[in-house]
Order: sequence, then structure tokens, then C-alpha cells
Amino acid sequence: MRIAFLSAAAGEPANDNRERLSRAFAAAGWEVASLTHESLSMMSDGVMAAGQDGVRVPLGGFDLLWILGFGARESFLDRMQMLRTLGPARFVNAVDALVFLHGKLALAEFQPETYASADPEMLIEVVSRGGTWVAKPAAGSFGRGVHRLPANARDGRDILVRLTAGGRLCVLQRHVGEAQEREKRVMVAGASVVGVYAKSGNLSAGAVPRPSTLTRREAALVRRLVGRLNAQGVRFAGVDLAYPWVIEANVANPGGLA
Repeated sequence: MRIAFLSAAAGEPANDNRERLSRAFAAAGWEVASLTHESLSMMSDGVMAAGQDGVRVPLGGFDLLWILGFGARESFLDRMQMLRTLGPARFVNAVDALVFLHGKLALAEFQPETYASADPEMLIEVVSRGGTWVAKPAAGSFGRGVHRLPANARDGRDILVRLTAGGRLCVLQRHVGEAQEREKRVMVAGASVVGVYAKSGNLSAGAVPRPSTLTRREAALVRRLVGRLNAQGVRFAGVDLAYPWVIEANVANPGGLA
């Protein structure tokens, strides 16, 4: 059996998923290839990619493909269109899932009151109504650009203007009271929960994980969400929840295995 991991060639990785997962598959007897987003191309004999050695190989020759991260924003949609020609069955997380389910807006029915806009004035008006809000980039990862905004925040306008610069979407989400005390990351593979830890914020931003388990109600919420994710081609994800809410589901490259 052969598996290929697709990840970015440049930059410091935010977690060790590629190395950790590669070792696990190799230990299970799989042939493992590490290929790069930047090398993706479509040739007469199919979709190709290369590793650090520059040797291009056809992706159609692998039994399983695992996309880790998004690569360059400028070429993301073009690369996803190429990969989609390979069909969903060979991907751990289907291409459609990476396009439509990763982010802060894909699971609105599971989330607290949420707004999104590239217009800072609209978002400022929402914050001014009262309460505490969390502002964050719509397509952000690893806790980057996340701000807590009470209605009287002195720098609230500056933060929202910065987050919407260049026409980017900013998400405003009603702050979940005491979320830090009950926020958990749930790692799921297929329909199974493979690990749970409690956290206060994002690990990449310095949060410290603590061993945890799911309550009966939390487990029921996760089963409901995972049923939807599985049906849409997601077989590995990190789900952040603060019961009764799901904060988000990371289907691209969730931290937490370590």
C-alpha cells in the first residue's frame, strides 16, 4: 500500500503531523512519500507532484492521499481543482471538505451567534450592541489574529479594520462564557474519537493541554458533528468544542497528536 502526504515545501511547520503520521504508516508497512503543494502539476499522464528531490510522480499511483495544510493562497483553488480530478475515495479528507468545511463559517448550526463581513463598520456596529465578542480571520489557523473584544474595547475599531484590510473576511463570534474552562480539542479518525484534551486557547499560541475526557452530552454532540463530517468526506479532524457549542472543526492540519 502506498500513501502520499502533500504539504508545503517552505516555512516552519506549525506541528509535526507530517513526520509523526509518516512514521506511523511506515511502521504499519506502507510505502510513504512526502510531496509538496508547490510541485503539483497536470501532465498528459495525470496529476503529478514531487518531493524535495524534484522527481515527479503520478498521484494516481497512490492508494491514499493526505493533504496537510493549504499551501499558497494564490494557487489554492487551482490546485484543489487539479486534485479533485482524482476522485474523493483516495483522500483522507476530500478536496471538497478542504474547500467548504475548513474555516469558521462552515458549521453555523453548531456555533454561537456569528457574523462575518469585510466591512469593518458593520462589525463595529455589532460589537457596539454590547457583550463580549471574539474577532478572527475567516480562514485563519493556529490561533493567529484572534482577539477578544468587549463592547468598550479601546482598540476594537483598529483590530476590525486590520482584520478586514484588503477585503478579507473577519468573523465575529459571541464569546462563550467560561469557554476557557470547558474548551476541549477532540481528535477524530473516521467515526472514532482517538483523543481528547482540555485547553485554554490555541496550542500554537502557547496554551497548555490537559488530559481530559468527554461527558455524555459532549460525546453525543461530537457524534452528531462527526456524522456530518464523515458524510462530506472528512476522515480526520480536530474538533474544538465548548459545550453546547462547536467552536470550529479543523480538517486541514489539526494539531493535537503530539
